[in-house]
Amino acid sequence: MKVGAMMLMPAILLAGCSGGGTGGNATAPAAPATPDPVEVKFRALNPVQQRVALFRAIYDADYTCKKIVSIVEKPRNEGKPVWLVTCDDQGEYTITLVPGGTFAVSGVPQPKGGFRRAGPTATPQ
Repeated sequence: MKVGAMMLMPAILLAGCSGGGTGGNATAPAAPATPDPVEVKFRALNPVQQRVALFRAIYDADYTCKKIVSIVEKPRNEGKPVWLVTCDDQGEYTITLVPGGTFAVSGVPQPKGGFRRAGPTATPQ
């Protein structure tokens, strides 16, 4: 019994040393020990299926995208995977996979109804 308590004491003392000081030895937060199961499934998809999943996320967020022209994986945001998706209508979407399987879509989207080019407009006379 005393041996167990003696072994526990160094662990408690070491735990106290990892306080949130502002010293120069601070390290970045570690990635989660177990990845999100939905992320594992998404990464197991082939590139065409991944493209379809991201396309559907844009569509479900009520934006248009006739064709995805590029997908760039960005650095993780708070441990969540992030992609920058560009569509042929010049919409740019930042898509984050939230744990549990929801895609959060944000960025500079083009609203449904189409992309309109700037040009001369007719004015009533």
